[in-house]
Amino acid sequence: MLLAFLLFMLIGHLTGDANGPNGMTFASNTDLLGFLLFPIGSIIGLGLAYKWKILGGTIAIASMAALYVLRPDLLQSYFVALALPAALYVLSGWLQLRSRKPANI
Repeated sequence: MLLAFLLFMLIGHLTGDANGPNGMTFASNTDLLGFLLFPIGSIIGLGLAYKWKILGGTIAIASMAALYVLRPDLLQSYFVALALPAALYVLSGWLQLRSRKPANI
Protein backbone atom coordinates (compact mmCIF):
# COMPACT_ATOMS: atom_id res chain seq x y z
CA MET A 1 0.00 0.00 0.00
CA LEU A 2 2.84 2.38 0.84
CA LEU A 3 4.48 1.55 -2.49
CA ALA A 4 1.32 2.54 -4.37
CA PHE A 5 1.08 5.78 -2.39
CA LEU A 6 4.74 6.65 -3.05
CA LEU A 7 4.37 5.94 -6.77
CA PHE A 8 1.20 8.04 -6.94
CA MET A 9 2.88 10.96 -5.16
CA LEU A 10 6.04 10.67 -7.28
CA ILE A 11 4.10 10.68 -10.54
CA GLY A 12 1.97 13.58 -9.35
CA HIS A 13 5.04 15.51 -8.29
CA LEU A 14 6.85 14.91 -11.57
CA THR A 15 3.88 15.67 -13.83
CA GLY A 16 2.11 18.35 -11.79
CA ASP A 17 2.73 22.07 -11.76
CA ALA A 18 3.55 22.32 -8.04
CA ASN A 19 7.19 23.02 -8.88
CA GLY A 20 6.43 26.25 -10.68
CA PRO A 21 7.68 27.31 -14.10
CA ASN A 22 11.17 25.85 -13.60
CA GLY A 23 9.84 22.33 -13.22
CA MET A 24 11.68 19.75 -11.18
CA THR A 25 14.74 21.59 -9.87
CA PHE A 26 16.74 21.14 -6.68
CA ALA A 27 18.28 23.97 -4.68
CA SER A 28 21.33 21.90 -3.74
CA ASN A 29 22.95 18.51 -4.14
CA THR A 30 21.68 17.67 -0.64
CA ASP A 31 18.11 18.12 -1.87
CA LEU A 32 18.80 15.91 -4.88
CA LEU A 33 20.37 13.21 -2.70
CA GLY A 34 17.41 13.41 -0.31
CA PHE A 35 15.04 12.93 -3.26
CA LEU A 36 17.02 9.92 -4.46
CA LEU A 37 16.88 8.38 -0.99
CA PHE A 38 13.19 9.10 -0.45
CA PRO A 39 11.01 8.37 -2.39
CA ILE A 40 13.20 6.77 -5.10
CA GLY A 41 15.23 4.46 -2.80
CA SER A 42 12.12 3.48 -0.88
CA ILE A 43 10.17 2.73 -4.06
CA ILE A 44 12.99 0.55 -5.41
CA GLY A 45 13.38 -1.26 -2.10
CA LEU A 46 9.67 -1.89 -1.58
CA GLY A 47 9.27 -2.97 -5.19
CA LEU A 48 12.06 -5.52 -4.82
CA ALA A 49 10.61 -6.67 -1.50
CA TYR A 50 7.63 -8.19 -3.29
CA LYS A 51 9.99 -10.81 -4.75
CA TRP A 52 13.00 -10.71 -2.38
CA LYS A 53 11.79 -9.65 1.05
CA ILE A 54 15.09 -9.30 2.86
CA LEU A 55 16.93 -7.59 -0.01
CA GLY A 56 14.16 -5.11 -0.79
CA GLY A 57 13.37 -4.37 2.84
CA THR A 58 17.04 -3.78 3.57
CA ILE A 59 17.38 -1.38 0.63
CA ALA A 60 14.33 0.57 1.76
CA ILE A 61 15.53 0.70 5.39
CA ALA A 62 19.05 1.71 4.34
CA SER A 63 17.60 4.44 2.13
CA MET A 64 15.49 5.81 4.97
CA ALA A 65 18.40 5.56 7.45
CA ALA A 66 20.67 7.47 5.09
CA LEU A 67 17.97 10.11 4.72
CA TYR A 68 17.74 10.47 8.51
CA VAL A 69 21.51 10.95 8.66
CA LEU A 70 21.32 13.54 5.89
CA ARG A 71 18.24 15.26 7.35
CA PRO A 72 17.96 14.65 11.12
CA ASP A 73 14.99 17.03 11.27
CA LEU A 74 12.89 14.26 9.68
CA LEU A 75 13.30 11.98 12.71
CA GLN A 76 9.70 12.41 13.76
CA SER A 77 7.29 9.60 14.56
CA TYR A 78 5.10 9.94 11.47
CA PHE A 79 8.07 9.93 9.09
CA VAL A 80 9.87 7.10 10.90
CA ALA A 81 6.66 5.06 10.60
CA LEU A 82 7.18 5.06 6.80
CA ALA A 83 10.06 2.60 7.34
CA LEU A 84 7.76 0.14 9.13
CA PRO A 85 6.65 -1.79 6.00
CA ALA A 86 10.30 -2.33 5.04
CA ALA A 87 11.12 -3.56 8.54
CA LEU A 88 8.18 -5.97 8.36
CA TYR A 89 9.45 -7.33 5.03
CA VAL A 90 12.89 -7.97 6.55
CA LEU A 91 11.31 -9.65 9.59
CA SER A 92 9.04 -11.78 7.41
CA GLY A 93 11.90 -12.84 5.16
CA TRP A 94 14.10 -13.67 8.15
CA LEU A 95 11.33 -15.75 9.75
CA GLN A 96 10.80 -17.64 6.47
CA LEU A 97 14.52 -18.41 6.23
CA ARG A 98 14.61 -19.53 9.83
CA SER A 99 11.61 -21.85 9.39
CA ARG A 100 13.26 -23.56 6.38
CA LYS A 101 16.40 -24.53 8.26
CA PRO A 102 16.28 -27.99 9.80
CA ALA A 103 16.34 -28.04 13.58
CA ASN A 104 19.50 -29.44 15.15
CA ILE A 105 18.40 -31.96 17.72
